[in-house]
Order: sequence, then C-alpha cells, then structure tokens
Amino acid sequence: MKYTVIKDSKKFYNGKQEDYSKYRPTYPTSLFEFLYKEYSLKNKTITELGAGTGKFSKIISSYCKQVYYVEPNVDMINKGKEYCKGCKNIVYINKSAEKTELPENSTDIAFAVQSFHWFDKIKLKKEVSKLLKPDGFFAIVWNDWVDDNNEFSKEYFKYINTWNTKLTGKKYQHKNIDDRKNFFINGEYKTYTFIHSKDYSLDMLIGLSKSLSYAPKQGSEFYDEFIDGIVIIFNKYKNQDMVHFDFHTEMYIGRIH
Repeated sequence: MKYTVIKDSKKFYNGKQEDYSKYRPTYPTSLFEFLYKEYSLKNKTITELGAGTGKFSKIISSYCKQVYYVEPNVDMINKGKEYCKGCKNIVYINKSAEKTELPENSTDIAFAVQSFHWFDKIKLKKEVSKLLKPDGFFAIVWNDWVDDNNEFSKEYFKYINTWNTKLTGKKYQHKNIDDRKNFFINGEYKTYTFIHSKDYSLDMLIGLSKSLSYAPKQGSEFYDEFIDGIVIIFNKYKNQDMVHFDFHTEMYIGRIH
C-alpha cells in the first residue's frame, strides 16, 4: 500500500483536530507581552492565517482589539470555536490564507503561526498586501520542538523528520530562509525567540505525534510502526515517566510593502 500525499491544504489535518488541540504546545506569555508593548496591540486588529484550533488566536484575543481567525479546514475551525468559546472579539473566517475575502486595509498585523510552509507564497503575499494597513506588519511564528541541548528532542525530531520524508517524499523545510527573505520587503525582518517548557507523558507524546499532518492514522498500514518508534524514544529518555521539551517560539516580523 503506497502512501497517498494529500495536496489540498483544507484536508491536511482532517481527523486530527482533537490531538492537535489537546497536545500541540501553546505559546509563551512573554511573546504576547512583548507584542503588546512593542507593537501596541491594545487597539490593533489581528489576522491569523491558518489558525488551526485557535491556540494562538485565543491568547492574542485578550491583548488586542479584534482577531480575524482564518482557517480552511472545517474540522479545525469548528474545534477552534469550541476552544475559543467566550472570546467575543474573534471573527471566524472559513477561507484559505490566499483568499480570505476580508476587506482591504483591515489588518494591523497578520500572523502565520505554524502555517507559513503550507501556503502558496506568491498568492499569500498578494493577499496579505491587500489586508494590511499601510503601516502594517506581517509575522511568521514557529514553535520549534528541537533544542540542541536536549538529546530527547533532537532524537525525537530526527525520527519524525524521517517519517515526513518516507511518507511525503519531502524533506522537512518549514523554516526555509529564502522563503522569508523573498516575502519581506528588501528581505529585511526582525527575529525574536521566546523559550517555554512542557513535560509530556507517553500518551501525550503519542498524541502530539499523531497531530502531525503526515502522521499515519490509526488503522493505517504504517501506524503501528510509527507509534512503536515513539515508544522506544520515550522509554530511552523518560524521567519519572515524562520527557521534557524546551520549545523555542521564534517570530520573524517585518513589512511587506
């Protein structure tokens, strides 16, 4: 049985919304406090492109005036509505990042959080240029799971990366520097890093792994093999039945016009 690569971005996370919402890391308070202070978030309108299950939008909604939550996957956006229940300043847009149908000049800062690698960069730049106010910013945010000082995270990341290549035929390259340089005006942007930590039990680590877009689904040909490797790595590095991540939240922010 040959693995079938999903090419439609609206289907990347079909059926993965529960694991994604429950086990993916969130984002550190220090990031939002920095944005609030340095980019005057209080009166700003934010657009998050590819907002997933709302982990970023939920937090930033308490720091800004309004959030446009753009997500093409129906399962993910429905989970996001549940996750962000009570956030009165979030507007849900079930559209693609490349065609949001939002008004021109409606956004002070547009964010691509854990999503920039999925987008058609040419179409995205055109759309973001339309959305942003003349003095607006575009920001790319990643939760990097690997830490050079953490042997567990290095081995885990190497393992899941081999599965990405095995199942999709592609190398892991979500943080392509050329993509960033070509997107920001004159290739100029500022880089910030915020570190936060989280411990994972085996069940949590399996859930995190299952949330990956390319992870085999339960009952599929490769599922047991995939999970067995996760268990081996967990048992190798566990301490009191937990493994430790030091997540590096990286933000690249600048102008695109």
